[in-house]
Amino acid sequence: MTSSEMEVKKISEELKHISLKGQQLEERKKILCIFQELRDRAEFGETEEAAATRQEIKEICDKLKELTERKTELQKCYENVMKAKDKNSKKITSASSQDGRPRVPAPASNVFFVEAPPAYPAPAVILDVENLPSSPTRTQCPECRQFITTEICTSVSSVTWMVCFMTALIGCVAGCCLLPFCMDRFKSTTHRCPKCRTSIVTIKKL
Repeated sequence: MTSSEMEVKKISEELKHISLKGQQLEERKKILCIFQELRDRAEFGETEEAAATRQEIKEICDKLKELTERKTELQKCYENVMKAKDKNSKKITSASSQDGRPRVPAPASNVFFVEAPPAYPAPAVILDVENLPSSPTRTQCPECRQFITTEICTSVSSVTWMVCFMTALIGCVAGCCLLPFCMDRFKSTTHRCPKCRTSIVTIKKL
């Protein structure tokens, strides 16, 4: 194996390692961002854990930037090595053709590195707003036409009152009849757009 082939093999292995490391850091960053968003929505305030999460996200972004720069540098080195190899093969081919031997074409040197797809499936997008489930869902807002993940809020409905009266009739009068007001399964669910704050649809239990 020649020195150029060894260098190409070394660069290829390092590029694969960088791609795998970048994918792992991207997944870690997404998880941390989700935790950070949930913590911000719960309004826990600025805690030590939140500050540590922000610092880790910043370090991951810096590491991803370094990996991207290194990947670009390796790809340039790879292209330079392949160009030099092509030039040498052309010189050898032209010299052999002058000797009267048949010219052998140089092997193809176009190598593409494709990153592996993420391990988790893409979120489903439900465009029929009348069939949205009772949980936050990916859909298109009919008002601002943006693809969003809906926010949900629950409200007391006729089903809540009906279950309350039914539990009171069967003898649950010591406060147990008020349990339906504390359970989302007996309430109506309203989907809202987090961007334009428009009510998309209200799902009633009856």
